[in-house]
Amino acid sequence: MEPKPQDQAQNRDDPGPQNEPPTIVQSMTSFYIYNPYEKRSVEVPLTNCDAFISLLKCVIGTGILAMPLAFRCSGFVVGAVMSILLMILLTYSIHLLIAGMTECCRRRLVPQVSMPEAVRIAYEEGPKWVNCFGRAASFLTTCVLVFGQFLLCTVYLVFVSKNFKEIGDHYGERYNERYYVLAACLLLLPLFMIRRLKYLVPLNLVSNFLLYAGFALIMYYLFNGLPNIKDRELATPPVEWVEFFAIAAFSLTAVGSMLVVEAHMAHPQSYLGLFGVLNLAVLFILLSNMFFGIIGYWRFGESVHASITLNIPQDEILSQFIKVFIASGIFLSYPLNGFVVVTVIFSDYEKSEANERNRTLMEYLVRLVFLLLTGAVAIGVPNLAALTELEGAFSLSNLNLLCPALIDVFLNYSVGYGRLMWKLIRDVVLILIGLIFGTVGCTVALKQLICDFQLTLSSM
Repeated sequence: MEPKPQDQAQNRDDPGPQNEPPTIVQSMTSFYIYNPYEKRSVEVPLTNCDAFISLLKCVIGTGILAMPLAFRCSGFVVGAVMSILLMILLTYSIHLLIAGMTECCRRRLVPQVSMPEAVRIAYEEGPKWVNCFGRAASFLTTCVLVFGQFLLCTVYLVFVSKNFKEIGDHYGERYNERYYVLAACLLLLPLFMIRRLKYLVPLNLVSNFLLYAGFALIMYYLFNGLPNIKDRELATPPVEWVEFFAIAAFSLTAVGSMLVVEAHMAHPQSYLGLFGVLNLAVLFILLSNMFFGIIGYWRFGESVHASITLNIPQDEILSQFIKVFIASGIFLSYPLNGFVVVTVIFSDYEKSEANERNRTLMEYLVRLVFLLLTGAVAIGVPNLAALTELEGAFSLSNLNLLCPALIDVFLNYSVGYGRLMWKLIRDVVLILIGLIFGTVGCTVALKQLICDFQLTLSSM
């Protein structure tokens, strides 16, 4: 009888009578030799439907509400075209990243690796002169993932506090925005202590319902009193497109959350593919973002704010319901995005009965510190637009472009880059786009944040 592929993989681990070292497969097409999906075990897995709901929850939030501001910086035509191109680029890079991580699993004969582990393995598989940088690159990737999610959660706190402050100012005394941030942190504490992604699905479902209910109700203000569309720009000067890219990137990407969802799926092979969970969710997100961006800019024009909810009236019952629904939906999004940070930090933690108790205590401590730090930054720099741009530029350049391209470059080093070196050319182009966009976008956003922080200090 012919041995099965899995048996062949196990036989390679056996040194045999001659004590030969185990052979590690170096082919990017090693699927039939070792299938990590068959070996993966998740304690509480997500169904495809759970994964789709969680993906929508990962991405749809404050970003979609900032899309009208993005379209103000680009114009109708340029904004629509660039949204489609940007989404294609980001989705392709996610496919490239997950394919690279899966190949790392095959080469190491393990069922699953984290993104930092994949970076380390890729460096070890690359040229000899980069092998020694593997651990440093892995640690740096961990820092980038944590910092990206940190900025995202900070944006959520700023958004929630600003919207509830408007309602509070209308019905009561005008308290400083920092008190609303503190209140949000206290209310989030028990929710953020949920340690299983599966148990966050009902929370994500409620959050999605609140968000889409708010989106549906806000249509009244978006379509009521639309001006002449000729009063709006079809295309703005290219110098203003940087801000569009930063905001659009924030609203379209959530690499850390996307990887966590894939890692916890019962059928991860359904995640990619033409009609996979990822592509279907991405298409839905793209259409939603373009619709809100176009209609929001058409309605409010140059006066549009960093969140469209800040443009609707403050003293009407309907507008207050909209703000409560959307702000509550964003509020419930925090635990899922914070979950990514905990997963990244503890991905390499040794799992054993002896360490389980220490791990649990450390995890609770990390969650508490993370929540307090995001609250502190939200109090110090409550500039929603600048925080959104910084997170979008930082995450897009590092997680969506640089990491997938570098992993692919090193994994293909020993097997070749295809005809005319097209894979290497593709990866170099992604790296260049990531470096240029990250440098320009982060610089512009940081200048705004520094000025805003100075104003905050002077007013305290």
